[in-house]
Amino acid sequence: MYKKDLDSLLNRPNPPRAYLLYGASEFLISYYGSKIATLLSSGQEVQRFFYDECDVEHIHSLLSQNSLFGGDTFILLKLDKKLDKKSCESLLKAIESNPNNALVIEFHISSAKSEAEYMQDARTFASAFKSSLAVEVRFFEPSVQESMEFLGAYAKRLGLEIHTQDLRYILELQNGDLSIAHKEIEKFCIGLDSQSGVRRVSSEEVRFLCEGIASFSVEELFCAVMDKKPFMKILQNIYEEGTNEVMLVRELQRFFYQLFLFFSYIKTRGSLNASEILGFNPPKHILERQRKYCLYFKEADYIEIFDLLNRWDRDAKSGKSKNSLTTLIKIQAMLR
Repeated sequence: MYKKDLDSLLNRPNPPRAYLLYGASEFLISYYGSKIATLLSSGQEVQRFFYDECDVEHIHSLLSQNSLFGGDTFILLKLDKKLDKKSCESLLKAIESNPNNALVIEFHISSAKSEAEYMQDARTFASAFKSSLAVEVRFFEPSVQESMEFLGAYAKRLGLEIHTQDLRYILELQNGDLSIAHKEIEKFCIGLDSQSGVRRVSSEEVRFLCEGIASFSVEELFCAVMDKKPFMKILQNIYEEGTNEVMLVRELQRFFYQLFLFFSYIKTRGSLNASEILGFNPPKHILERQRKYCLYFKEADYIEIFDLLNRWDRDAKSGKSKNSLTTLIKIQAMLR
């Protein structure tokens, strides 16, 4: 089955209860995995298991019975290794015996496999994943038009109004990578005022946050603050380049928001998975830098930082004198 067939199937009443999703588009696999799980669960809890967390016997046990509270069981698996035929049959039989339960499997490519090896595994996986209640779906890379539709729908869902040409610009800037473009749009949710329930994003803001006007200077500023180095000259250069202060503080909000996501993930999981946090894997040196920086603060520090940045943002929008220096000095003083 392909994407078009799946869309049609999901619009019908009583869709199938088991899905295997695979193919060339990591974005579509994840997107439809979450979409199907949400649809089938109807607002109830979806239990998610990622990669090595997947224990087939445990999953089978969960699917073979209802929850302790009498509800149904909805499971989403993210795998980069195929399940053998015996495991597939075991899980599908559990669904057949308990058709109110549901299983969605996202089969992603492993970094240890070539695309050809992955597709061979996917075909083997799909041939084993057979049941009257199950479907397997192969995705291809979306066309530019499909990508634009996804970006437009996502922006609308976030309450953002972005011109079509700016969405195309974001997509082209990321070389057509829909996963990264999707994440780029989230930047505009930080520090923007809402007007009548819609946040209007200008072309200037798109160029600043996505292309990175004065991006080298801004990144240099962040690193200088975090490494307890002098940053006055860098800040002066940024203003001399004509950087809008509102955009600067929004970029700083985005920077610390990302650090907080890394911090929270490490504190709750004990490890770091950038693709789970950001939707893509940044360059190794950036990842290591963020891993180091995020632990420089405690949870209470992050709360204070966001409060400082919000006040700076309000002052900048009201035309008050720049307080960037004071804010950055206070943040630097919090470093452990």
